[in-house]
Amino acid sequence: MTPRPLISVRAALCAVALFVGTGAQAARAADAPSADNAYLDGLQGEWEMTGTLLGKPVKYHARGERVLQGGFLRLHLNDLGAAPAYEAELFLGFDARAGDYIVHWLDRFGAAGARVVATGKRSGEKLVVLFPYAEGAFRNTYEFDPKSRSWSLIIESQAAGGCPHG
Repeated sequence: MTPRPLISVRAALCAVALFVGTGAQAARAADAPSADNAYLDGLQGEWEMTGTLLGKPVKYHARGERVLQGGFLRLHLNDLGAAPAYEAELFLGFDARAGDYIVHWLDRFGAAGARVVATGKRSGEKLVVLFPYAEGAFRNTYEFDPKSRSWSLIIESQAAGGCPHG
């Protein structure tokens, strides 16, 4: 699958990272029993993600796929830099009973960062989840643009007692 060109970059207040990726939706009706799971299915496929991290350009390869008998959408991120410095696995799911999304973010920094699970709500094409880390919260905003068929992921951080989310 060939990624489409970058459509736009969105600014984020107190941003730690901003990624914008494009790719193709690979959802089938049988794989998406609800609108909430269909939304996550839009992240399936091969992606090229570009953006900035702490003011420096970054580029990642991402692969989204349903795992654990469809219970989660896994998004695998790999740094494409000359000396790859980052790798992560995100597990996104919708809890129909609670009516919200959960996200587990596992990365190369190990178990300490994996203790916190994000929860969030979706409004239309935008899903906002919050990771309530003790040393400062992280807010991830996933947004699908139906016109360009592209996604953006904005990651914002808040230091303890520091910069509030925008």
